[in-house]
Amino acid sequence: MTTKEKILFALILLFLTTLFLPWLKLVNILAAIFLAVYAFFLNSWKEKWELLKERKHIQWMLLFFIMIVVSVLLSSNYERGLRYLDPRLPLAYFPVSIGLLYLRKEFKEKTLLGFAWLTTVIMVLCLGWGLYRSNFFKRSEFLYSDSLTEILKQQSIYISLLVNLSIYIFTYYIAYKKNSYKAWMILAVVFLFGMSYLLASRNLMLVLYAMTLGFAFYYIFRRKKYLRGAALIMGLLIGVVLIFKFFPKTLNRFKELTYTEFDYKSMGKESHYNMEVTKDQWNGLNFRLAAWQCGWELFLTHPIKGVNIGDKKDVLMEKYREKDFQFALQTNKNVHNNYLDILYSMGIIGLALFLVGWIILPLFYARRYGDWLSILIILTFASAWVTEIYFDRSLGGMLTGFFIPFLLTDKRKQV
Repeated sequence: MTTKEKILFALILLFLTTLFLPWLKLVNILAAIFLAVYAFFLNSWKEKWELLKERKHIQWMLLFFIMIVVSVLLSSNYERGLRYLDPRLPLAYFPVSIGLLYLRKEFKEKTLLGFAWLTTVIMVLCLGWGLYRSNFFKRSEFLYSDSLTEILKQQSIYISLLVNLSIYIFTYYIAYKKNSYKAWMILAVVFLFGMSYLLASRNLMLVLYAMTLGFAFYYIFRRKKYLRGAALIMGLLIGVVLIFKFFPKTLNRFKELTYTEFDYKSMGKESHYNMEVTKDQWNGLNFRLAAWQCGWELFLTHPIKGVNIGDKKDVLMEKYREKDFQFALQTNKNVHNNYLDILYSMGIIGLALFLVGWIILPLFYARRYGDWLSILIILTFASAWVTEIYFDRSLGGMLTGFFIPFLLTDKRKQV
């Protein structure tokens, strides 16, 4: 690495470390500022302009952010709009800083590997804390979901995303790179698979298993590695069975999927992995189906530009009152879908800009250069956005704003 690359590498890892530690808010803000400013001044204005013209996804990312600002300015509740703008700022300053750099592929991959090891260390810390709190398995509820990440003060859904990304990165190095640490990487992958299960994010677990099966079939049919592919599938099946046997509570998260019916007026309890699941409860699926219907109806009343970001919560609460959705009102629930949140708050214009800038063009760009690791990571982000609103939280905005532009920094046309 050059001196400039070493500084950038250190700043990136510092920034990523602070994301796991939200109580260090000032440190996180300073780390993000130092990283963005350093990256912004790392190359010339001429190079930035050339990269901006070439990287169409950056142009659309900035158009999406401009639409966010316009939506805030048009909001009746301007003060709340500004509060919603804050966690969305990384969607602008990372594309214009990190996104307008050209970095060597080797540097990008080493940085991703550093992130994967960082995530593994953090997960070891979480497991150790969970074991301590559970009095070493006597109270196993402390080994699941948000209880497992309580020491980080972060929701398990976000940490589960990072675990998935780390598994992809390690797998890429194991399968395609020559190094002397493959045994440690294999152990890390096995460990992170187990942690993914304990974090109990159904959406991201299913994505991880689907990606694993897809990779196994690729090994079998494209690379003719029949033994390795079959071993990977068998290992996944055996691992899942063993984990379900010894840590059965996550099964409750999947049992919820059998109860999809809902009554807006119901005041049933909210289901939890540490309790028996019944049909009269609100669970992760039937609540989302109910909330998504509310969000869709709001979109239909304002299809072009939406209800505006600053007013989105007020109009959603009004829709809940209209349907007598007391459970959602009392728990102050949002629509739990990033796409739907954009659709009803910013209309079809906002959603189109988002889809093109943050998913479609990055996927095409990565596919053009045969970068399947980046494609997997982008698709995993896209899947994670189905069940949560990422941009209302600073962590969600920073993860999105940093990773997707960074993944594409090693690509440019040959001059």
